[in-house]
Amino acid sequence: MYKKELSLIKHQLINEYAGYEDKKTLIDYFPEHESFKNSNEFYFYMTAYLNKFQDPHLKLHEINGLYPNIRVQYFNDKLYVIDSVNHSLPVGTIIEQLDEHTIDQVLSEDYDLLKSSNPERMEWADVLKKYNNVVVQSNKISILQKDRPNFFEESYQIKDRKNYLYIQFSDFLDHNKISHLIKQHEKNILNANQIIIDVRGNRGGSDLAFLELLPYLTNNVVTIKNEYPYYHRFTKDYCDERLKTLSEIINQIADSQEIQKYKEFSTLFEDNYNKGLVNINKNTQPDTIKGIHNSLPDVKVLCDFECCSSGDSFVETINQFDNIEIIGRPTKGMNDYSNIMVININDQYILSVPHSKDGRVDVGKSMAKTGITVDYYVPWTPKELDEDVILNVALTRL
Repeated sequence: MYKKELSLIKHQLINEYAGYEDKKTLIDYFPEHESFKNSNEFYFYMTAYLNKFQDPHLKLHEINGLYPNIRVQYFNDKLYVIDSVNHSLPVGTIIEQLDEHTIDQVLSEDYDLLKSSNPERMEWADVLKKYNNVVVQSNKISILQKDRPNFFEESYQIKDRKNYLYIQFSDFLDHNKISHLIKQHEKNILNANQIIIDVRGNRGGSDLAFLELLPYLTNNVVTIKNEYPYYHRFTKDYCDERLKTLSEIINQIADSQEIQKYKEFSTLFEDNYNKGLVNINKNTQPDTIKGIHNSLPDVKVLCDFECCSSGDSFVETINQFDNIEIIGRPTKGMNDYSNIMVININDQYILSVPHSKDGRVDVGKSMAKTGITVDYYVPWTPKELDEDVILNVALTRL
């Protein structure tokens, strides 16, 4: 069973995946001869296998699967509920077991699903999905539901608070909305002496969506390092999909300058159509950002492990501003391989396949295990269940 699904996944890893050459040993041991009793067994086996690639963008998703209705955090031998849409499991609940398994057993048996031995970087969603139920005070409680809970609601805001300007981006998905918000609050940003930018939980999107904000955060010229090659694996399918998507975006944008950026991006796929792995960063000279702020503001950026993809890029870019301090916990670190294509596998699964590669991987500077580091580290403790610890730390450092 599942031979067709296995064949499709293997085809993508060999013929489409940007990390093929780097991960060739793992791909050579692809489990094409494994047999599976049911969809659950297939999903968790293949998820554990793909996790070995240490590439968070490379992921198998069930189309009609069930989703955990809680999020959890492991701390000092206890598993805490940190977010919940399950009325039986409010935030702060301590979970004793997953089905019949103790937390210690789960940590040992499901390392390949957790992805990390660092409690702050463990990913529990697939583990919770595997066990269906949790035990709290000897009561077994179901934690799976059909609809995906929205734990990370879209929030783009720029607000004047007592002594600072608060900016929040839950993601960088809606370029138009973000651009409009920045223009709408232009004077506020340019006149603010103290700014806090909150990208905790940022779900990514497009780097182009945050570039417009950067000049507002300084009055200096900032040099952005650009020292490594950057590759795209320009397969026919990838180029076709990107050209179609970019054409749709261009038709929705009103700003002529933004349209030009997307047209330039489209040219990249036209010029390299079906050429395979190509380095698109042949000019490794630093980029520059010319600040337009009225002064040099004191800026704090808040991030955590849930900040990922374009969120990673934002934090990494902003880290090169002398007037900006990054506070919280290292980001997820998803961008060794990125620019995913989503592949439907027999209407049962979706496979996300990265088609670009950051050349820093070739010199041992992968971000997958560590994420983008912070200037001031705030460890997770249960205190965060009751108060916004990272924001409070930032306020004391303004």
